[in-house]
Amino acid sequence: MRCTAALRPASGAAALLGAAALLGAAAAQAEPAAAAPGAAAAPGAQAAAPPERARREVAWDPRWTGFRASEYVATGLLAATAFGTLAIPPSEGRWTTVNGFDGSARHALRIRSDRQREMARDASDLLLTLMTNHLAVDALLVTWWGHGRGSVAWEMAMIDIEALAFNAALNGVVAGLTSRERPYRAGCTGPEEQQDRDCRGSKRYRSFFSGHSSTAFTAAGLVCSHHAHLPLYGGGAPDALACAASLGTAAAVATLRVVSDQHFATDALTGATVGALTGFGLPWLLHYRGGAPAADAPRGDGVSIRFVPAPLGGTLVGRF
Repeated sequence: MRCTAALRPASGAAALLGAAALLGAAAAQAEPAAAAPGAAAAPGAQAAAPPERARREVAWDPRWTGFRASEYVATGLLAATAFGTLAIPPSEGRWTTVNGFDGSARHALRIRSDRQREMARDASDLLLTLMTNHLAVDALLVTWWGHGRGSVAWEMAMIDIEALAFNAALNGVVAGLTSRERPYRAGCTGPEEQQDRDCRGSKRYRSFFSGHSSTAFTAAGLVCSHHAHLPLYGGGAPDALACAASLGTAAAVATLRVVSDQHFATDALTGATVGALTGFGLPWLLHYRGGAPAADAPRGDGVSIRFVPAPLGGTLVGRF
């Protein structure tokens, strides 16, 4: 679920409120009502809640590593680095060549209309904002307010900030140093004051790799990681759907960056790869690898997604 204060979509707000209400009802049902004194139990009545229900409780597994003091320091340094990379001066002419794959992909996917390209660019901004808001909703609204787990919400939020800061710092350093010129550079002609705003400043020379794509896939990886280990939506299909929807939205963001002529195809593909490795890899490497998803939920009841490192990248292994 995603929402922004500026847009305030009525359907999104209603869906979030409905999800919160369902979470509250589920929490209330998790504790069986106490029987009246002297009342006899009905024949066949269960004496306790089924074990599956207890295992669906949102709780931080003691085998997982909590956010450490060193990570607070590292996250702050990463955030400062990300902001500092904005000061890297562009280097005109450093990377202007276009390989055959990028040229063919641009010719096939680029929207011809200037107005429609602007709409596609703005749509990628909107979707990325919704994805980052989804992380905040899961931590603050669902986990803290809905499940009453403030400590778990804090761990989730700090893991999110850490991964996003790492992605932003890495993207800023690479984009600043490589200075690849954007694909729309051919339209940047005439006096600078008459050029489109995308042609002015250092943004024109920060094409590789796509920050929107990497951030979107980082957010999607974080959503999948949290929902694989914590039954935020009750476990099973709802949590699996949250992961799938986030991955689909991230793919849409990366595609829109190419069709809007903001990035070459290799920019978007590299960004997607870096973001997926960050969103899935960092939470697993630093926090989730010590425990078990969803408190060892029985086979067939829950969703399990694991990131397995490999020499040249990694592999996602999932069970739904």
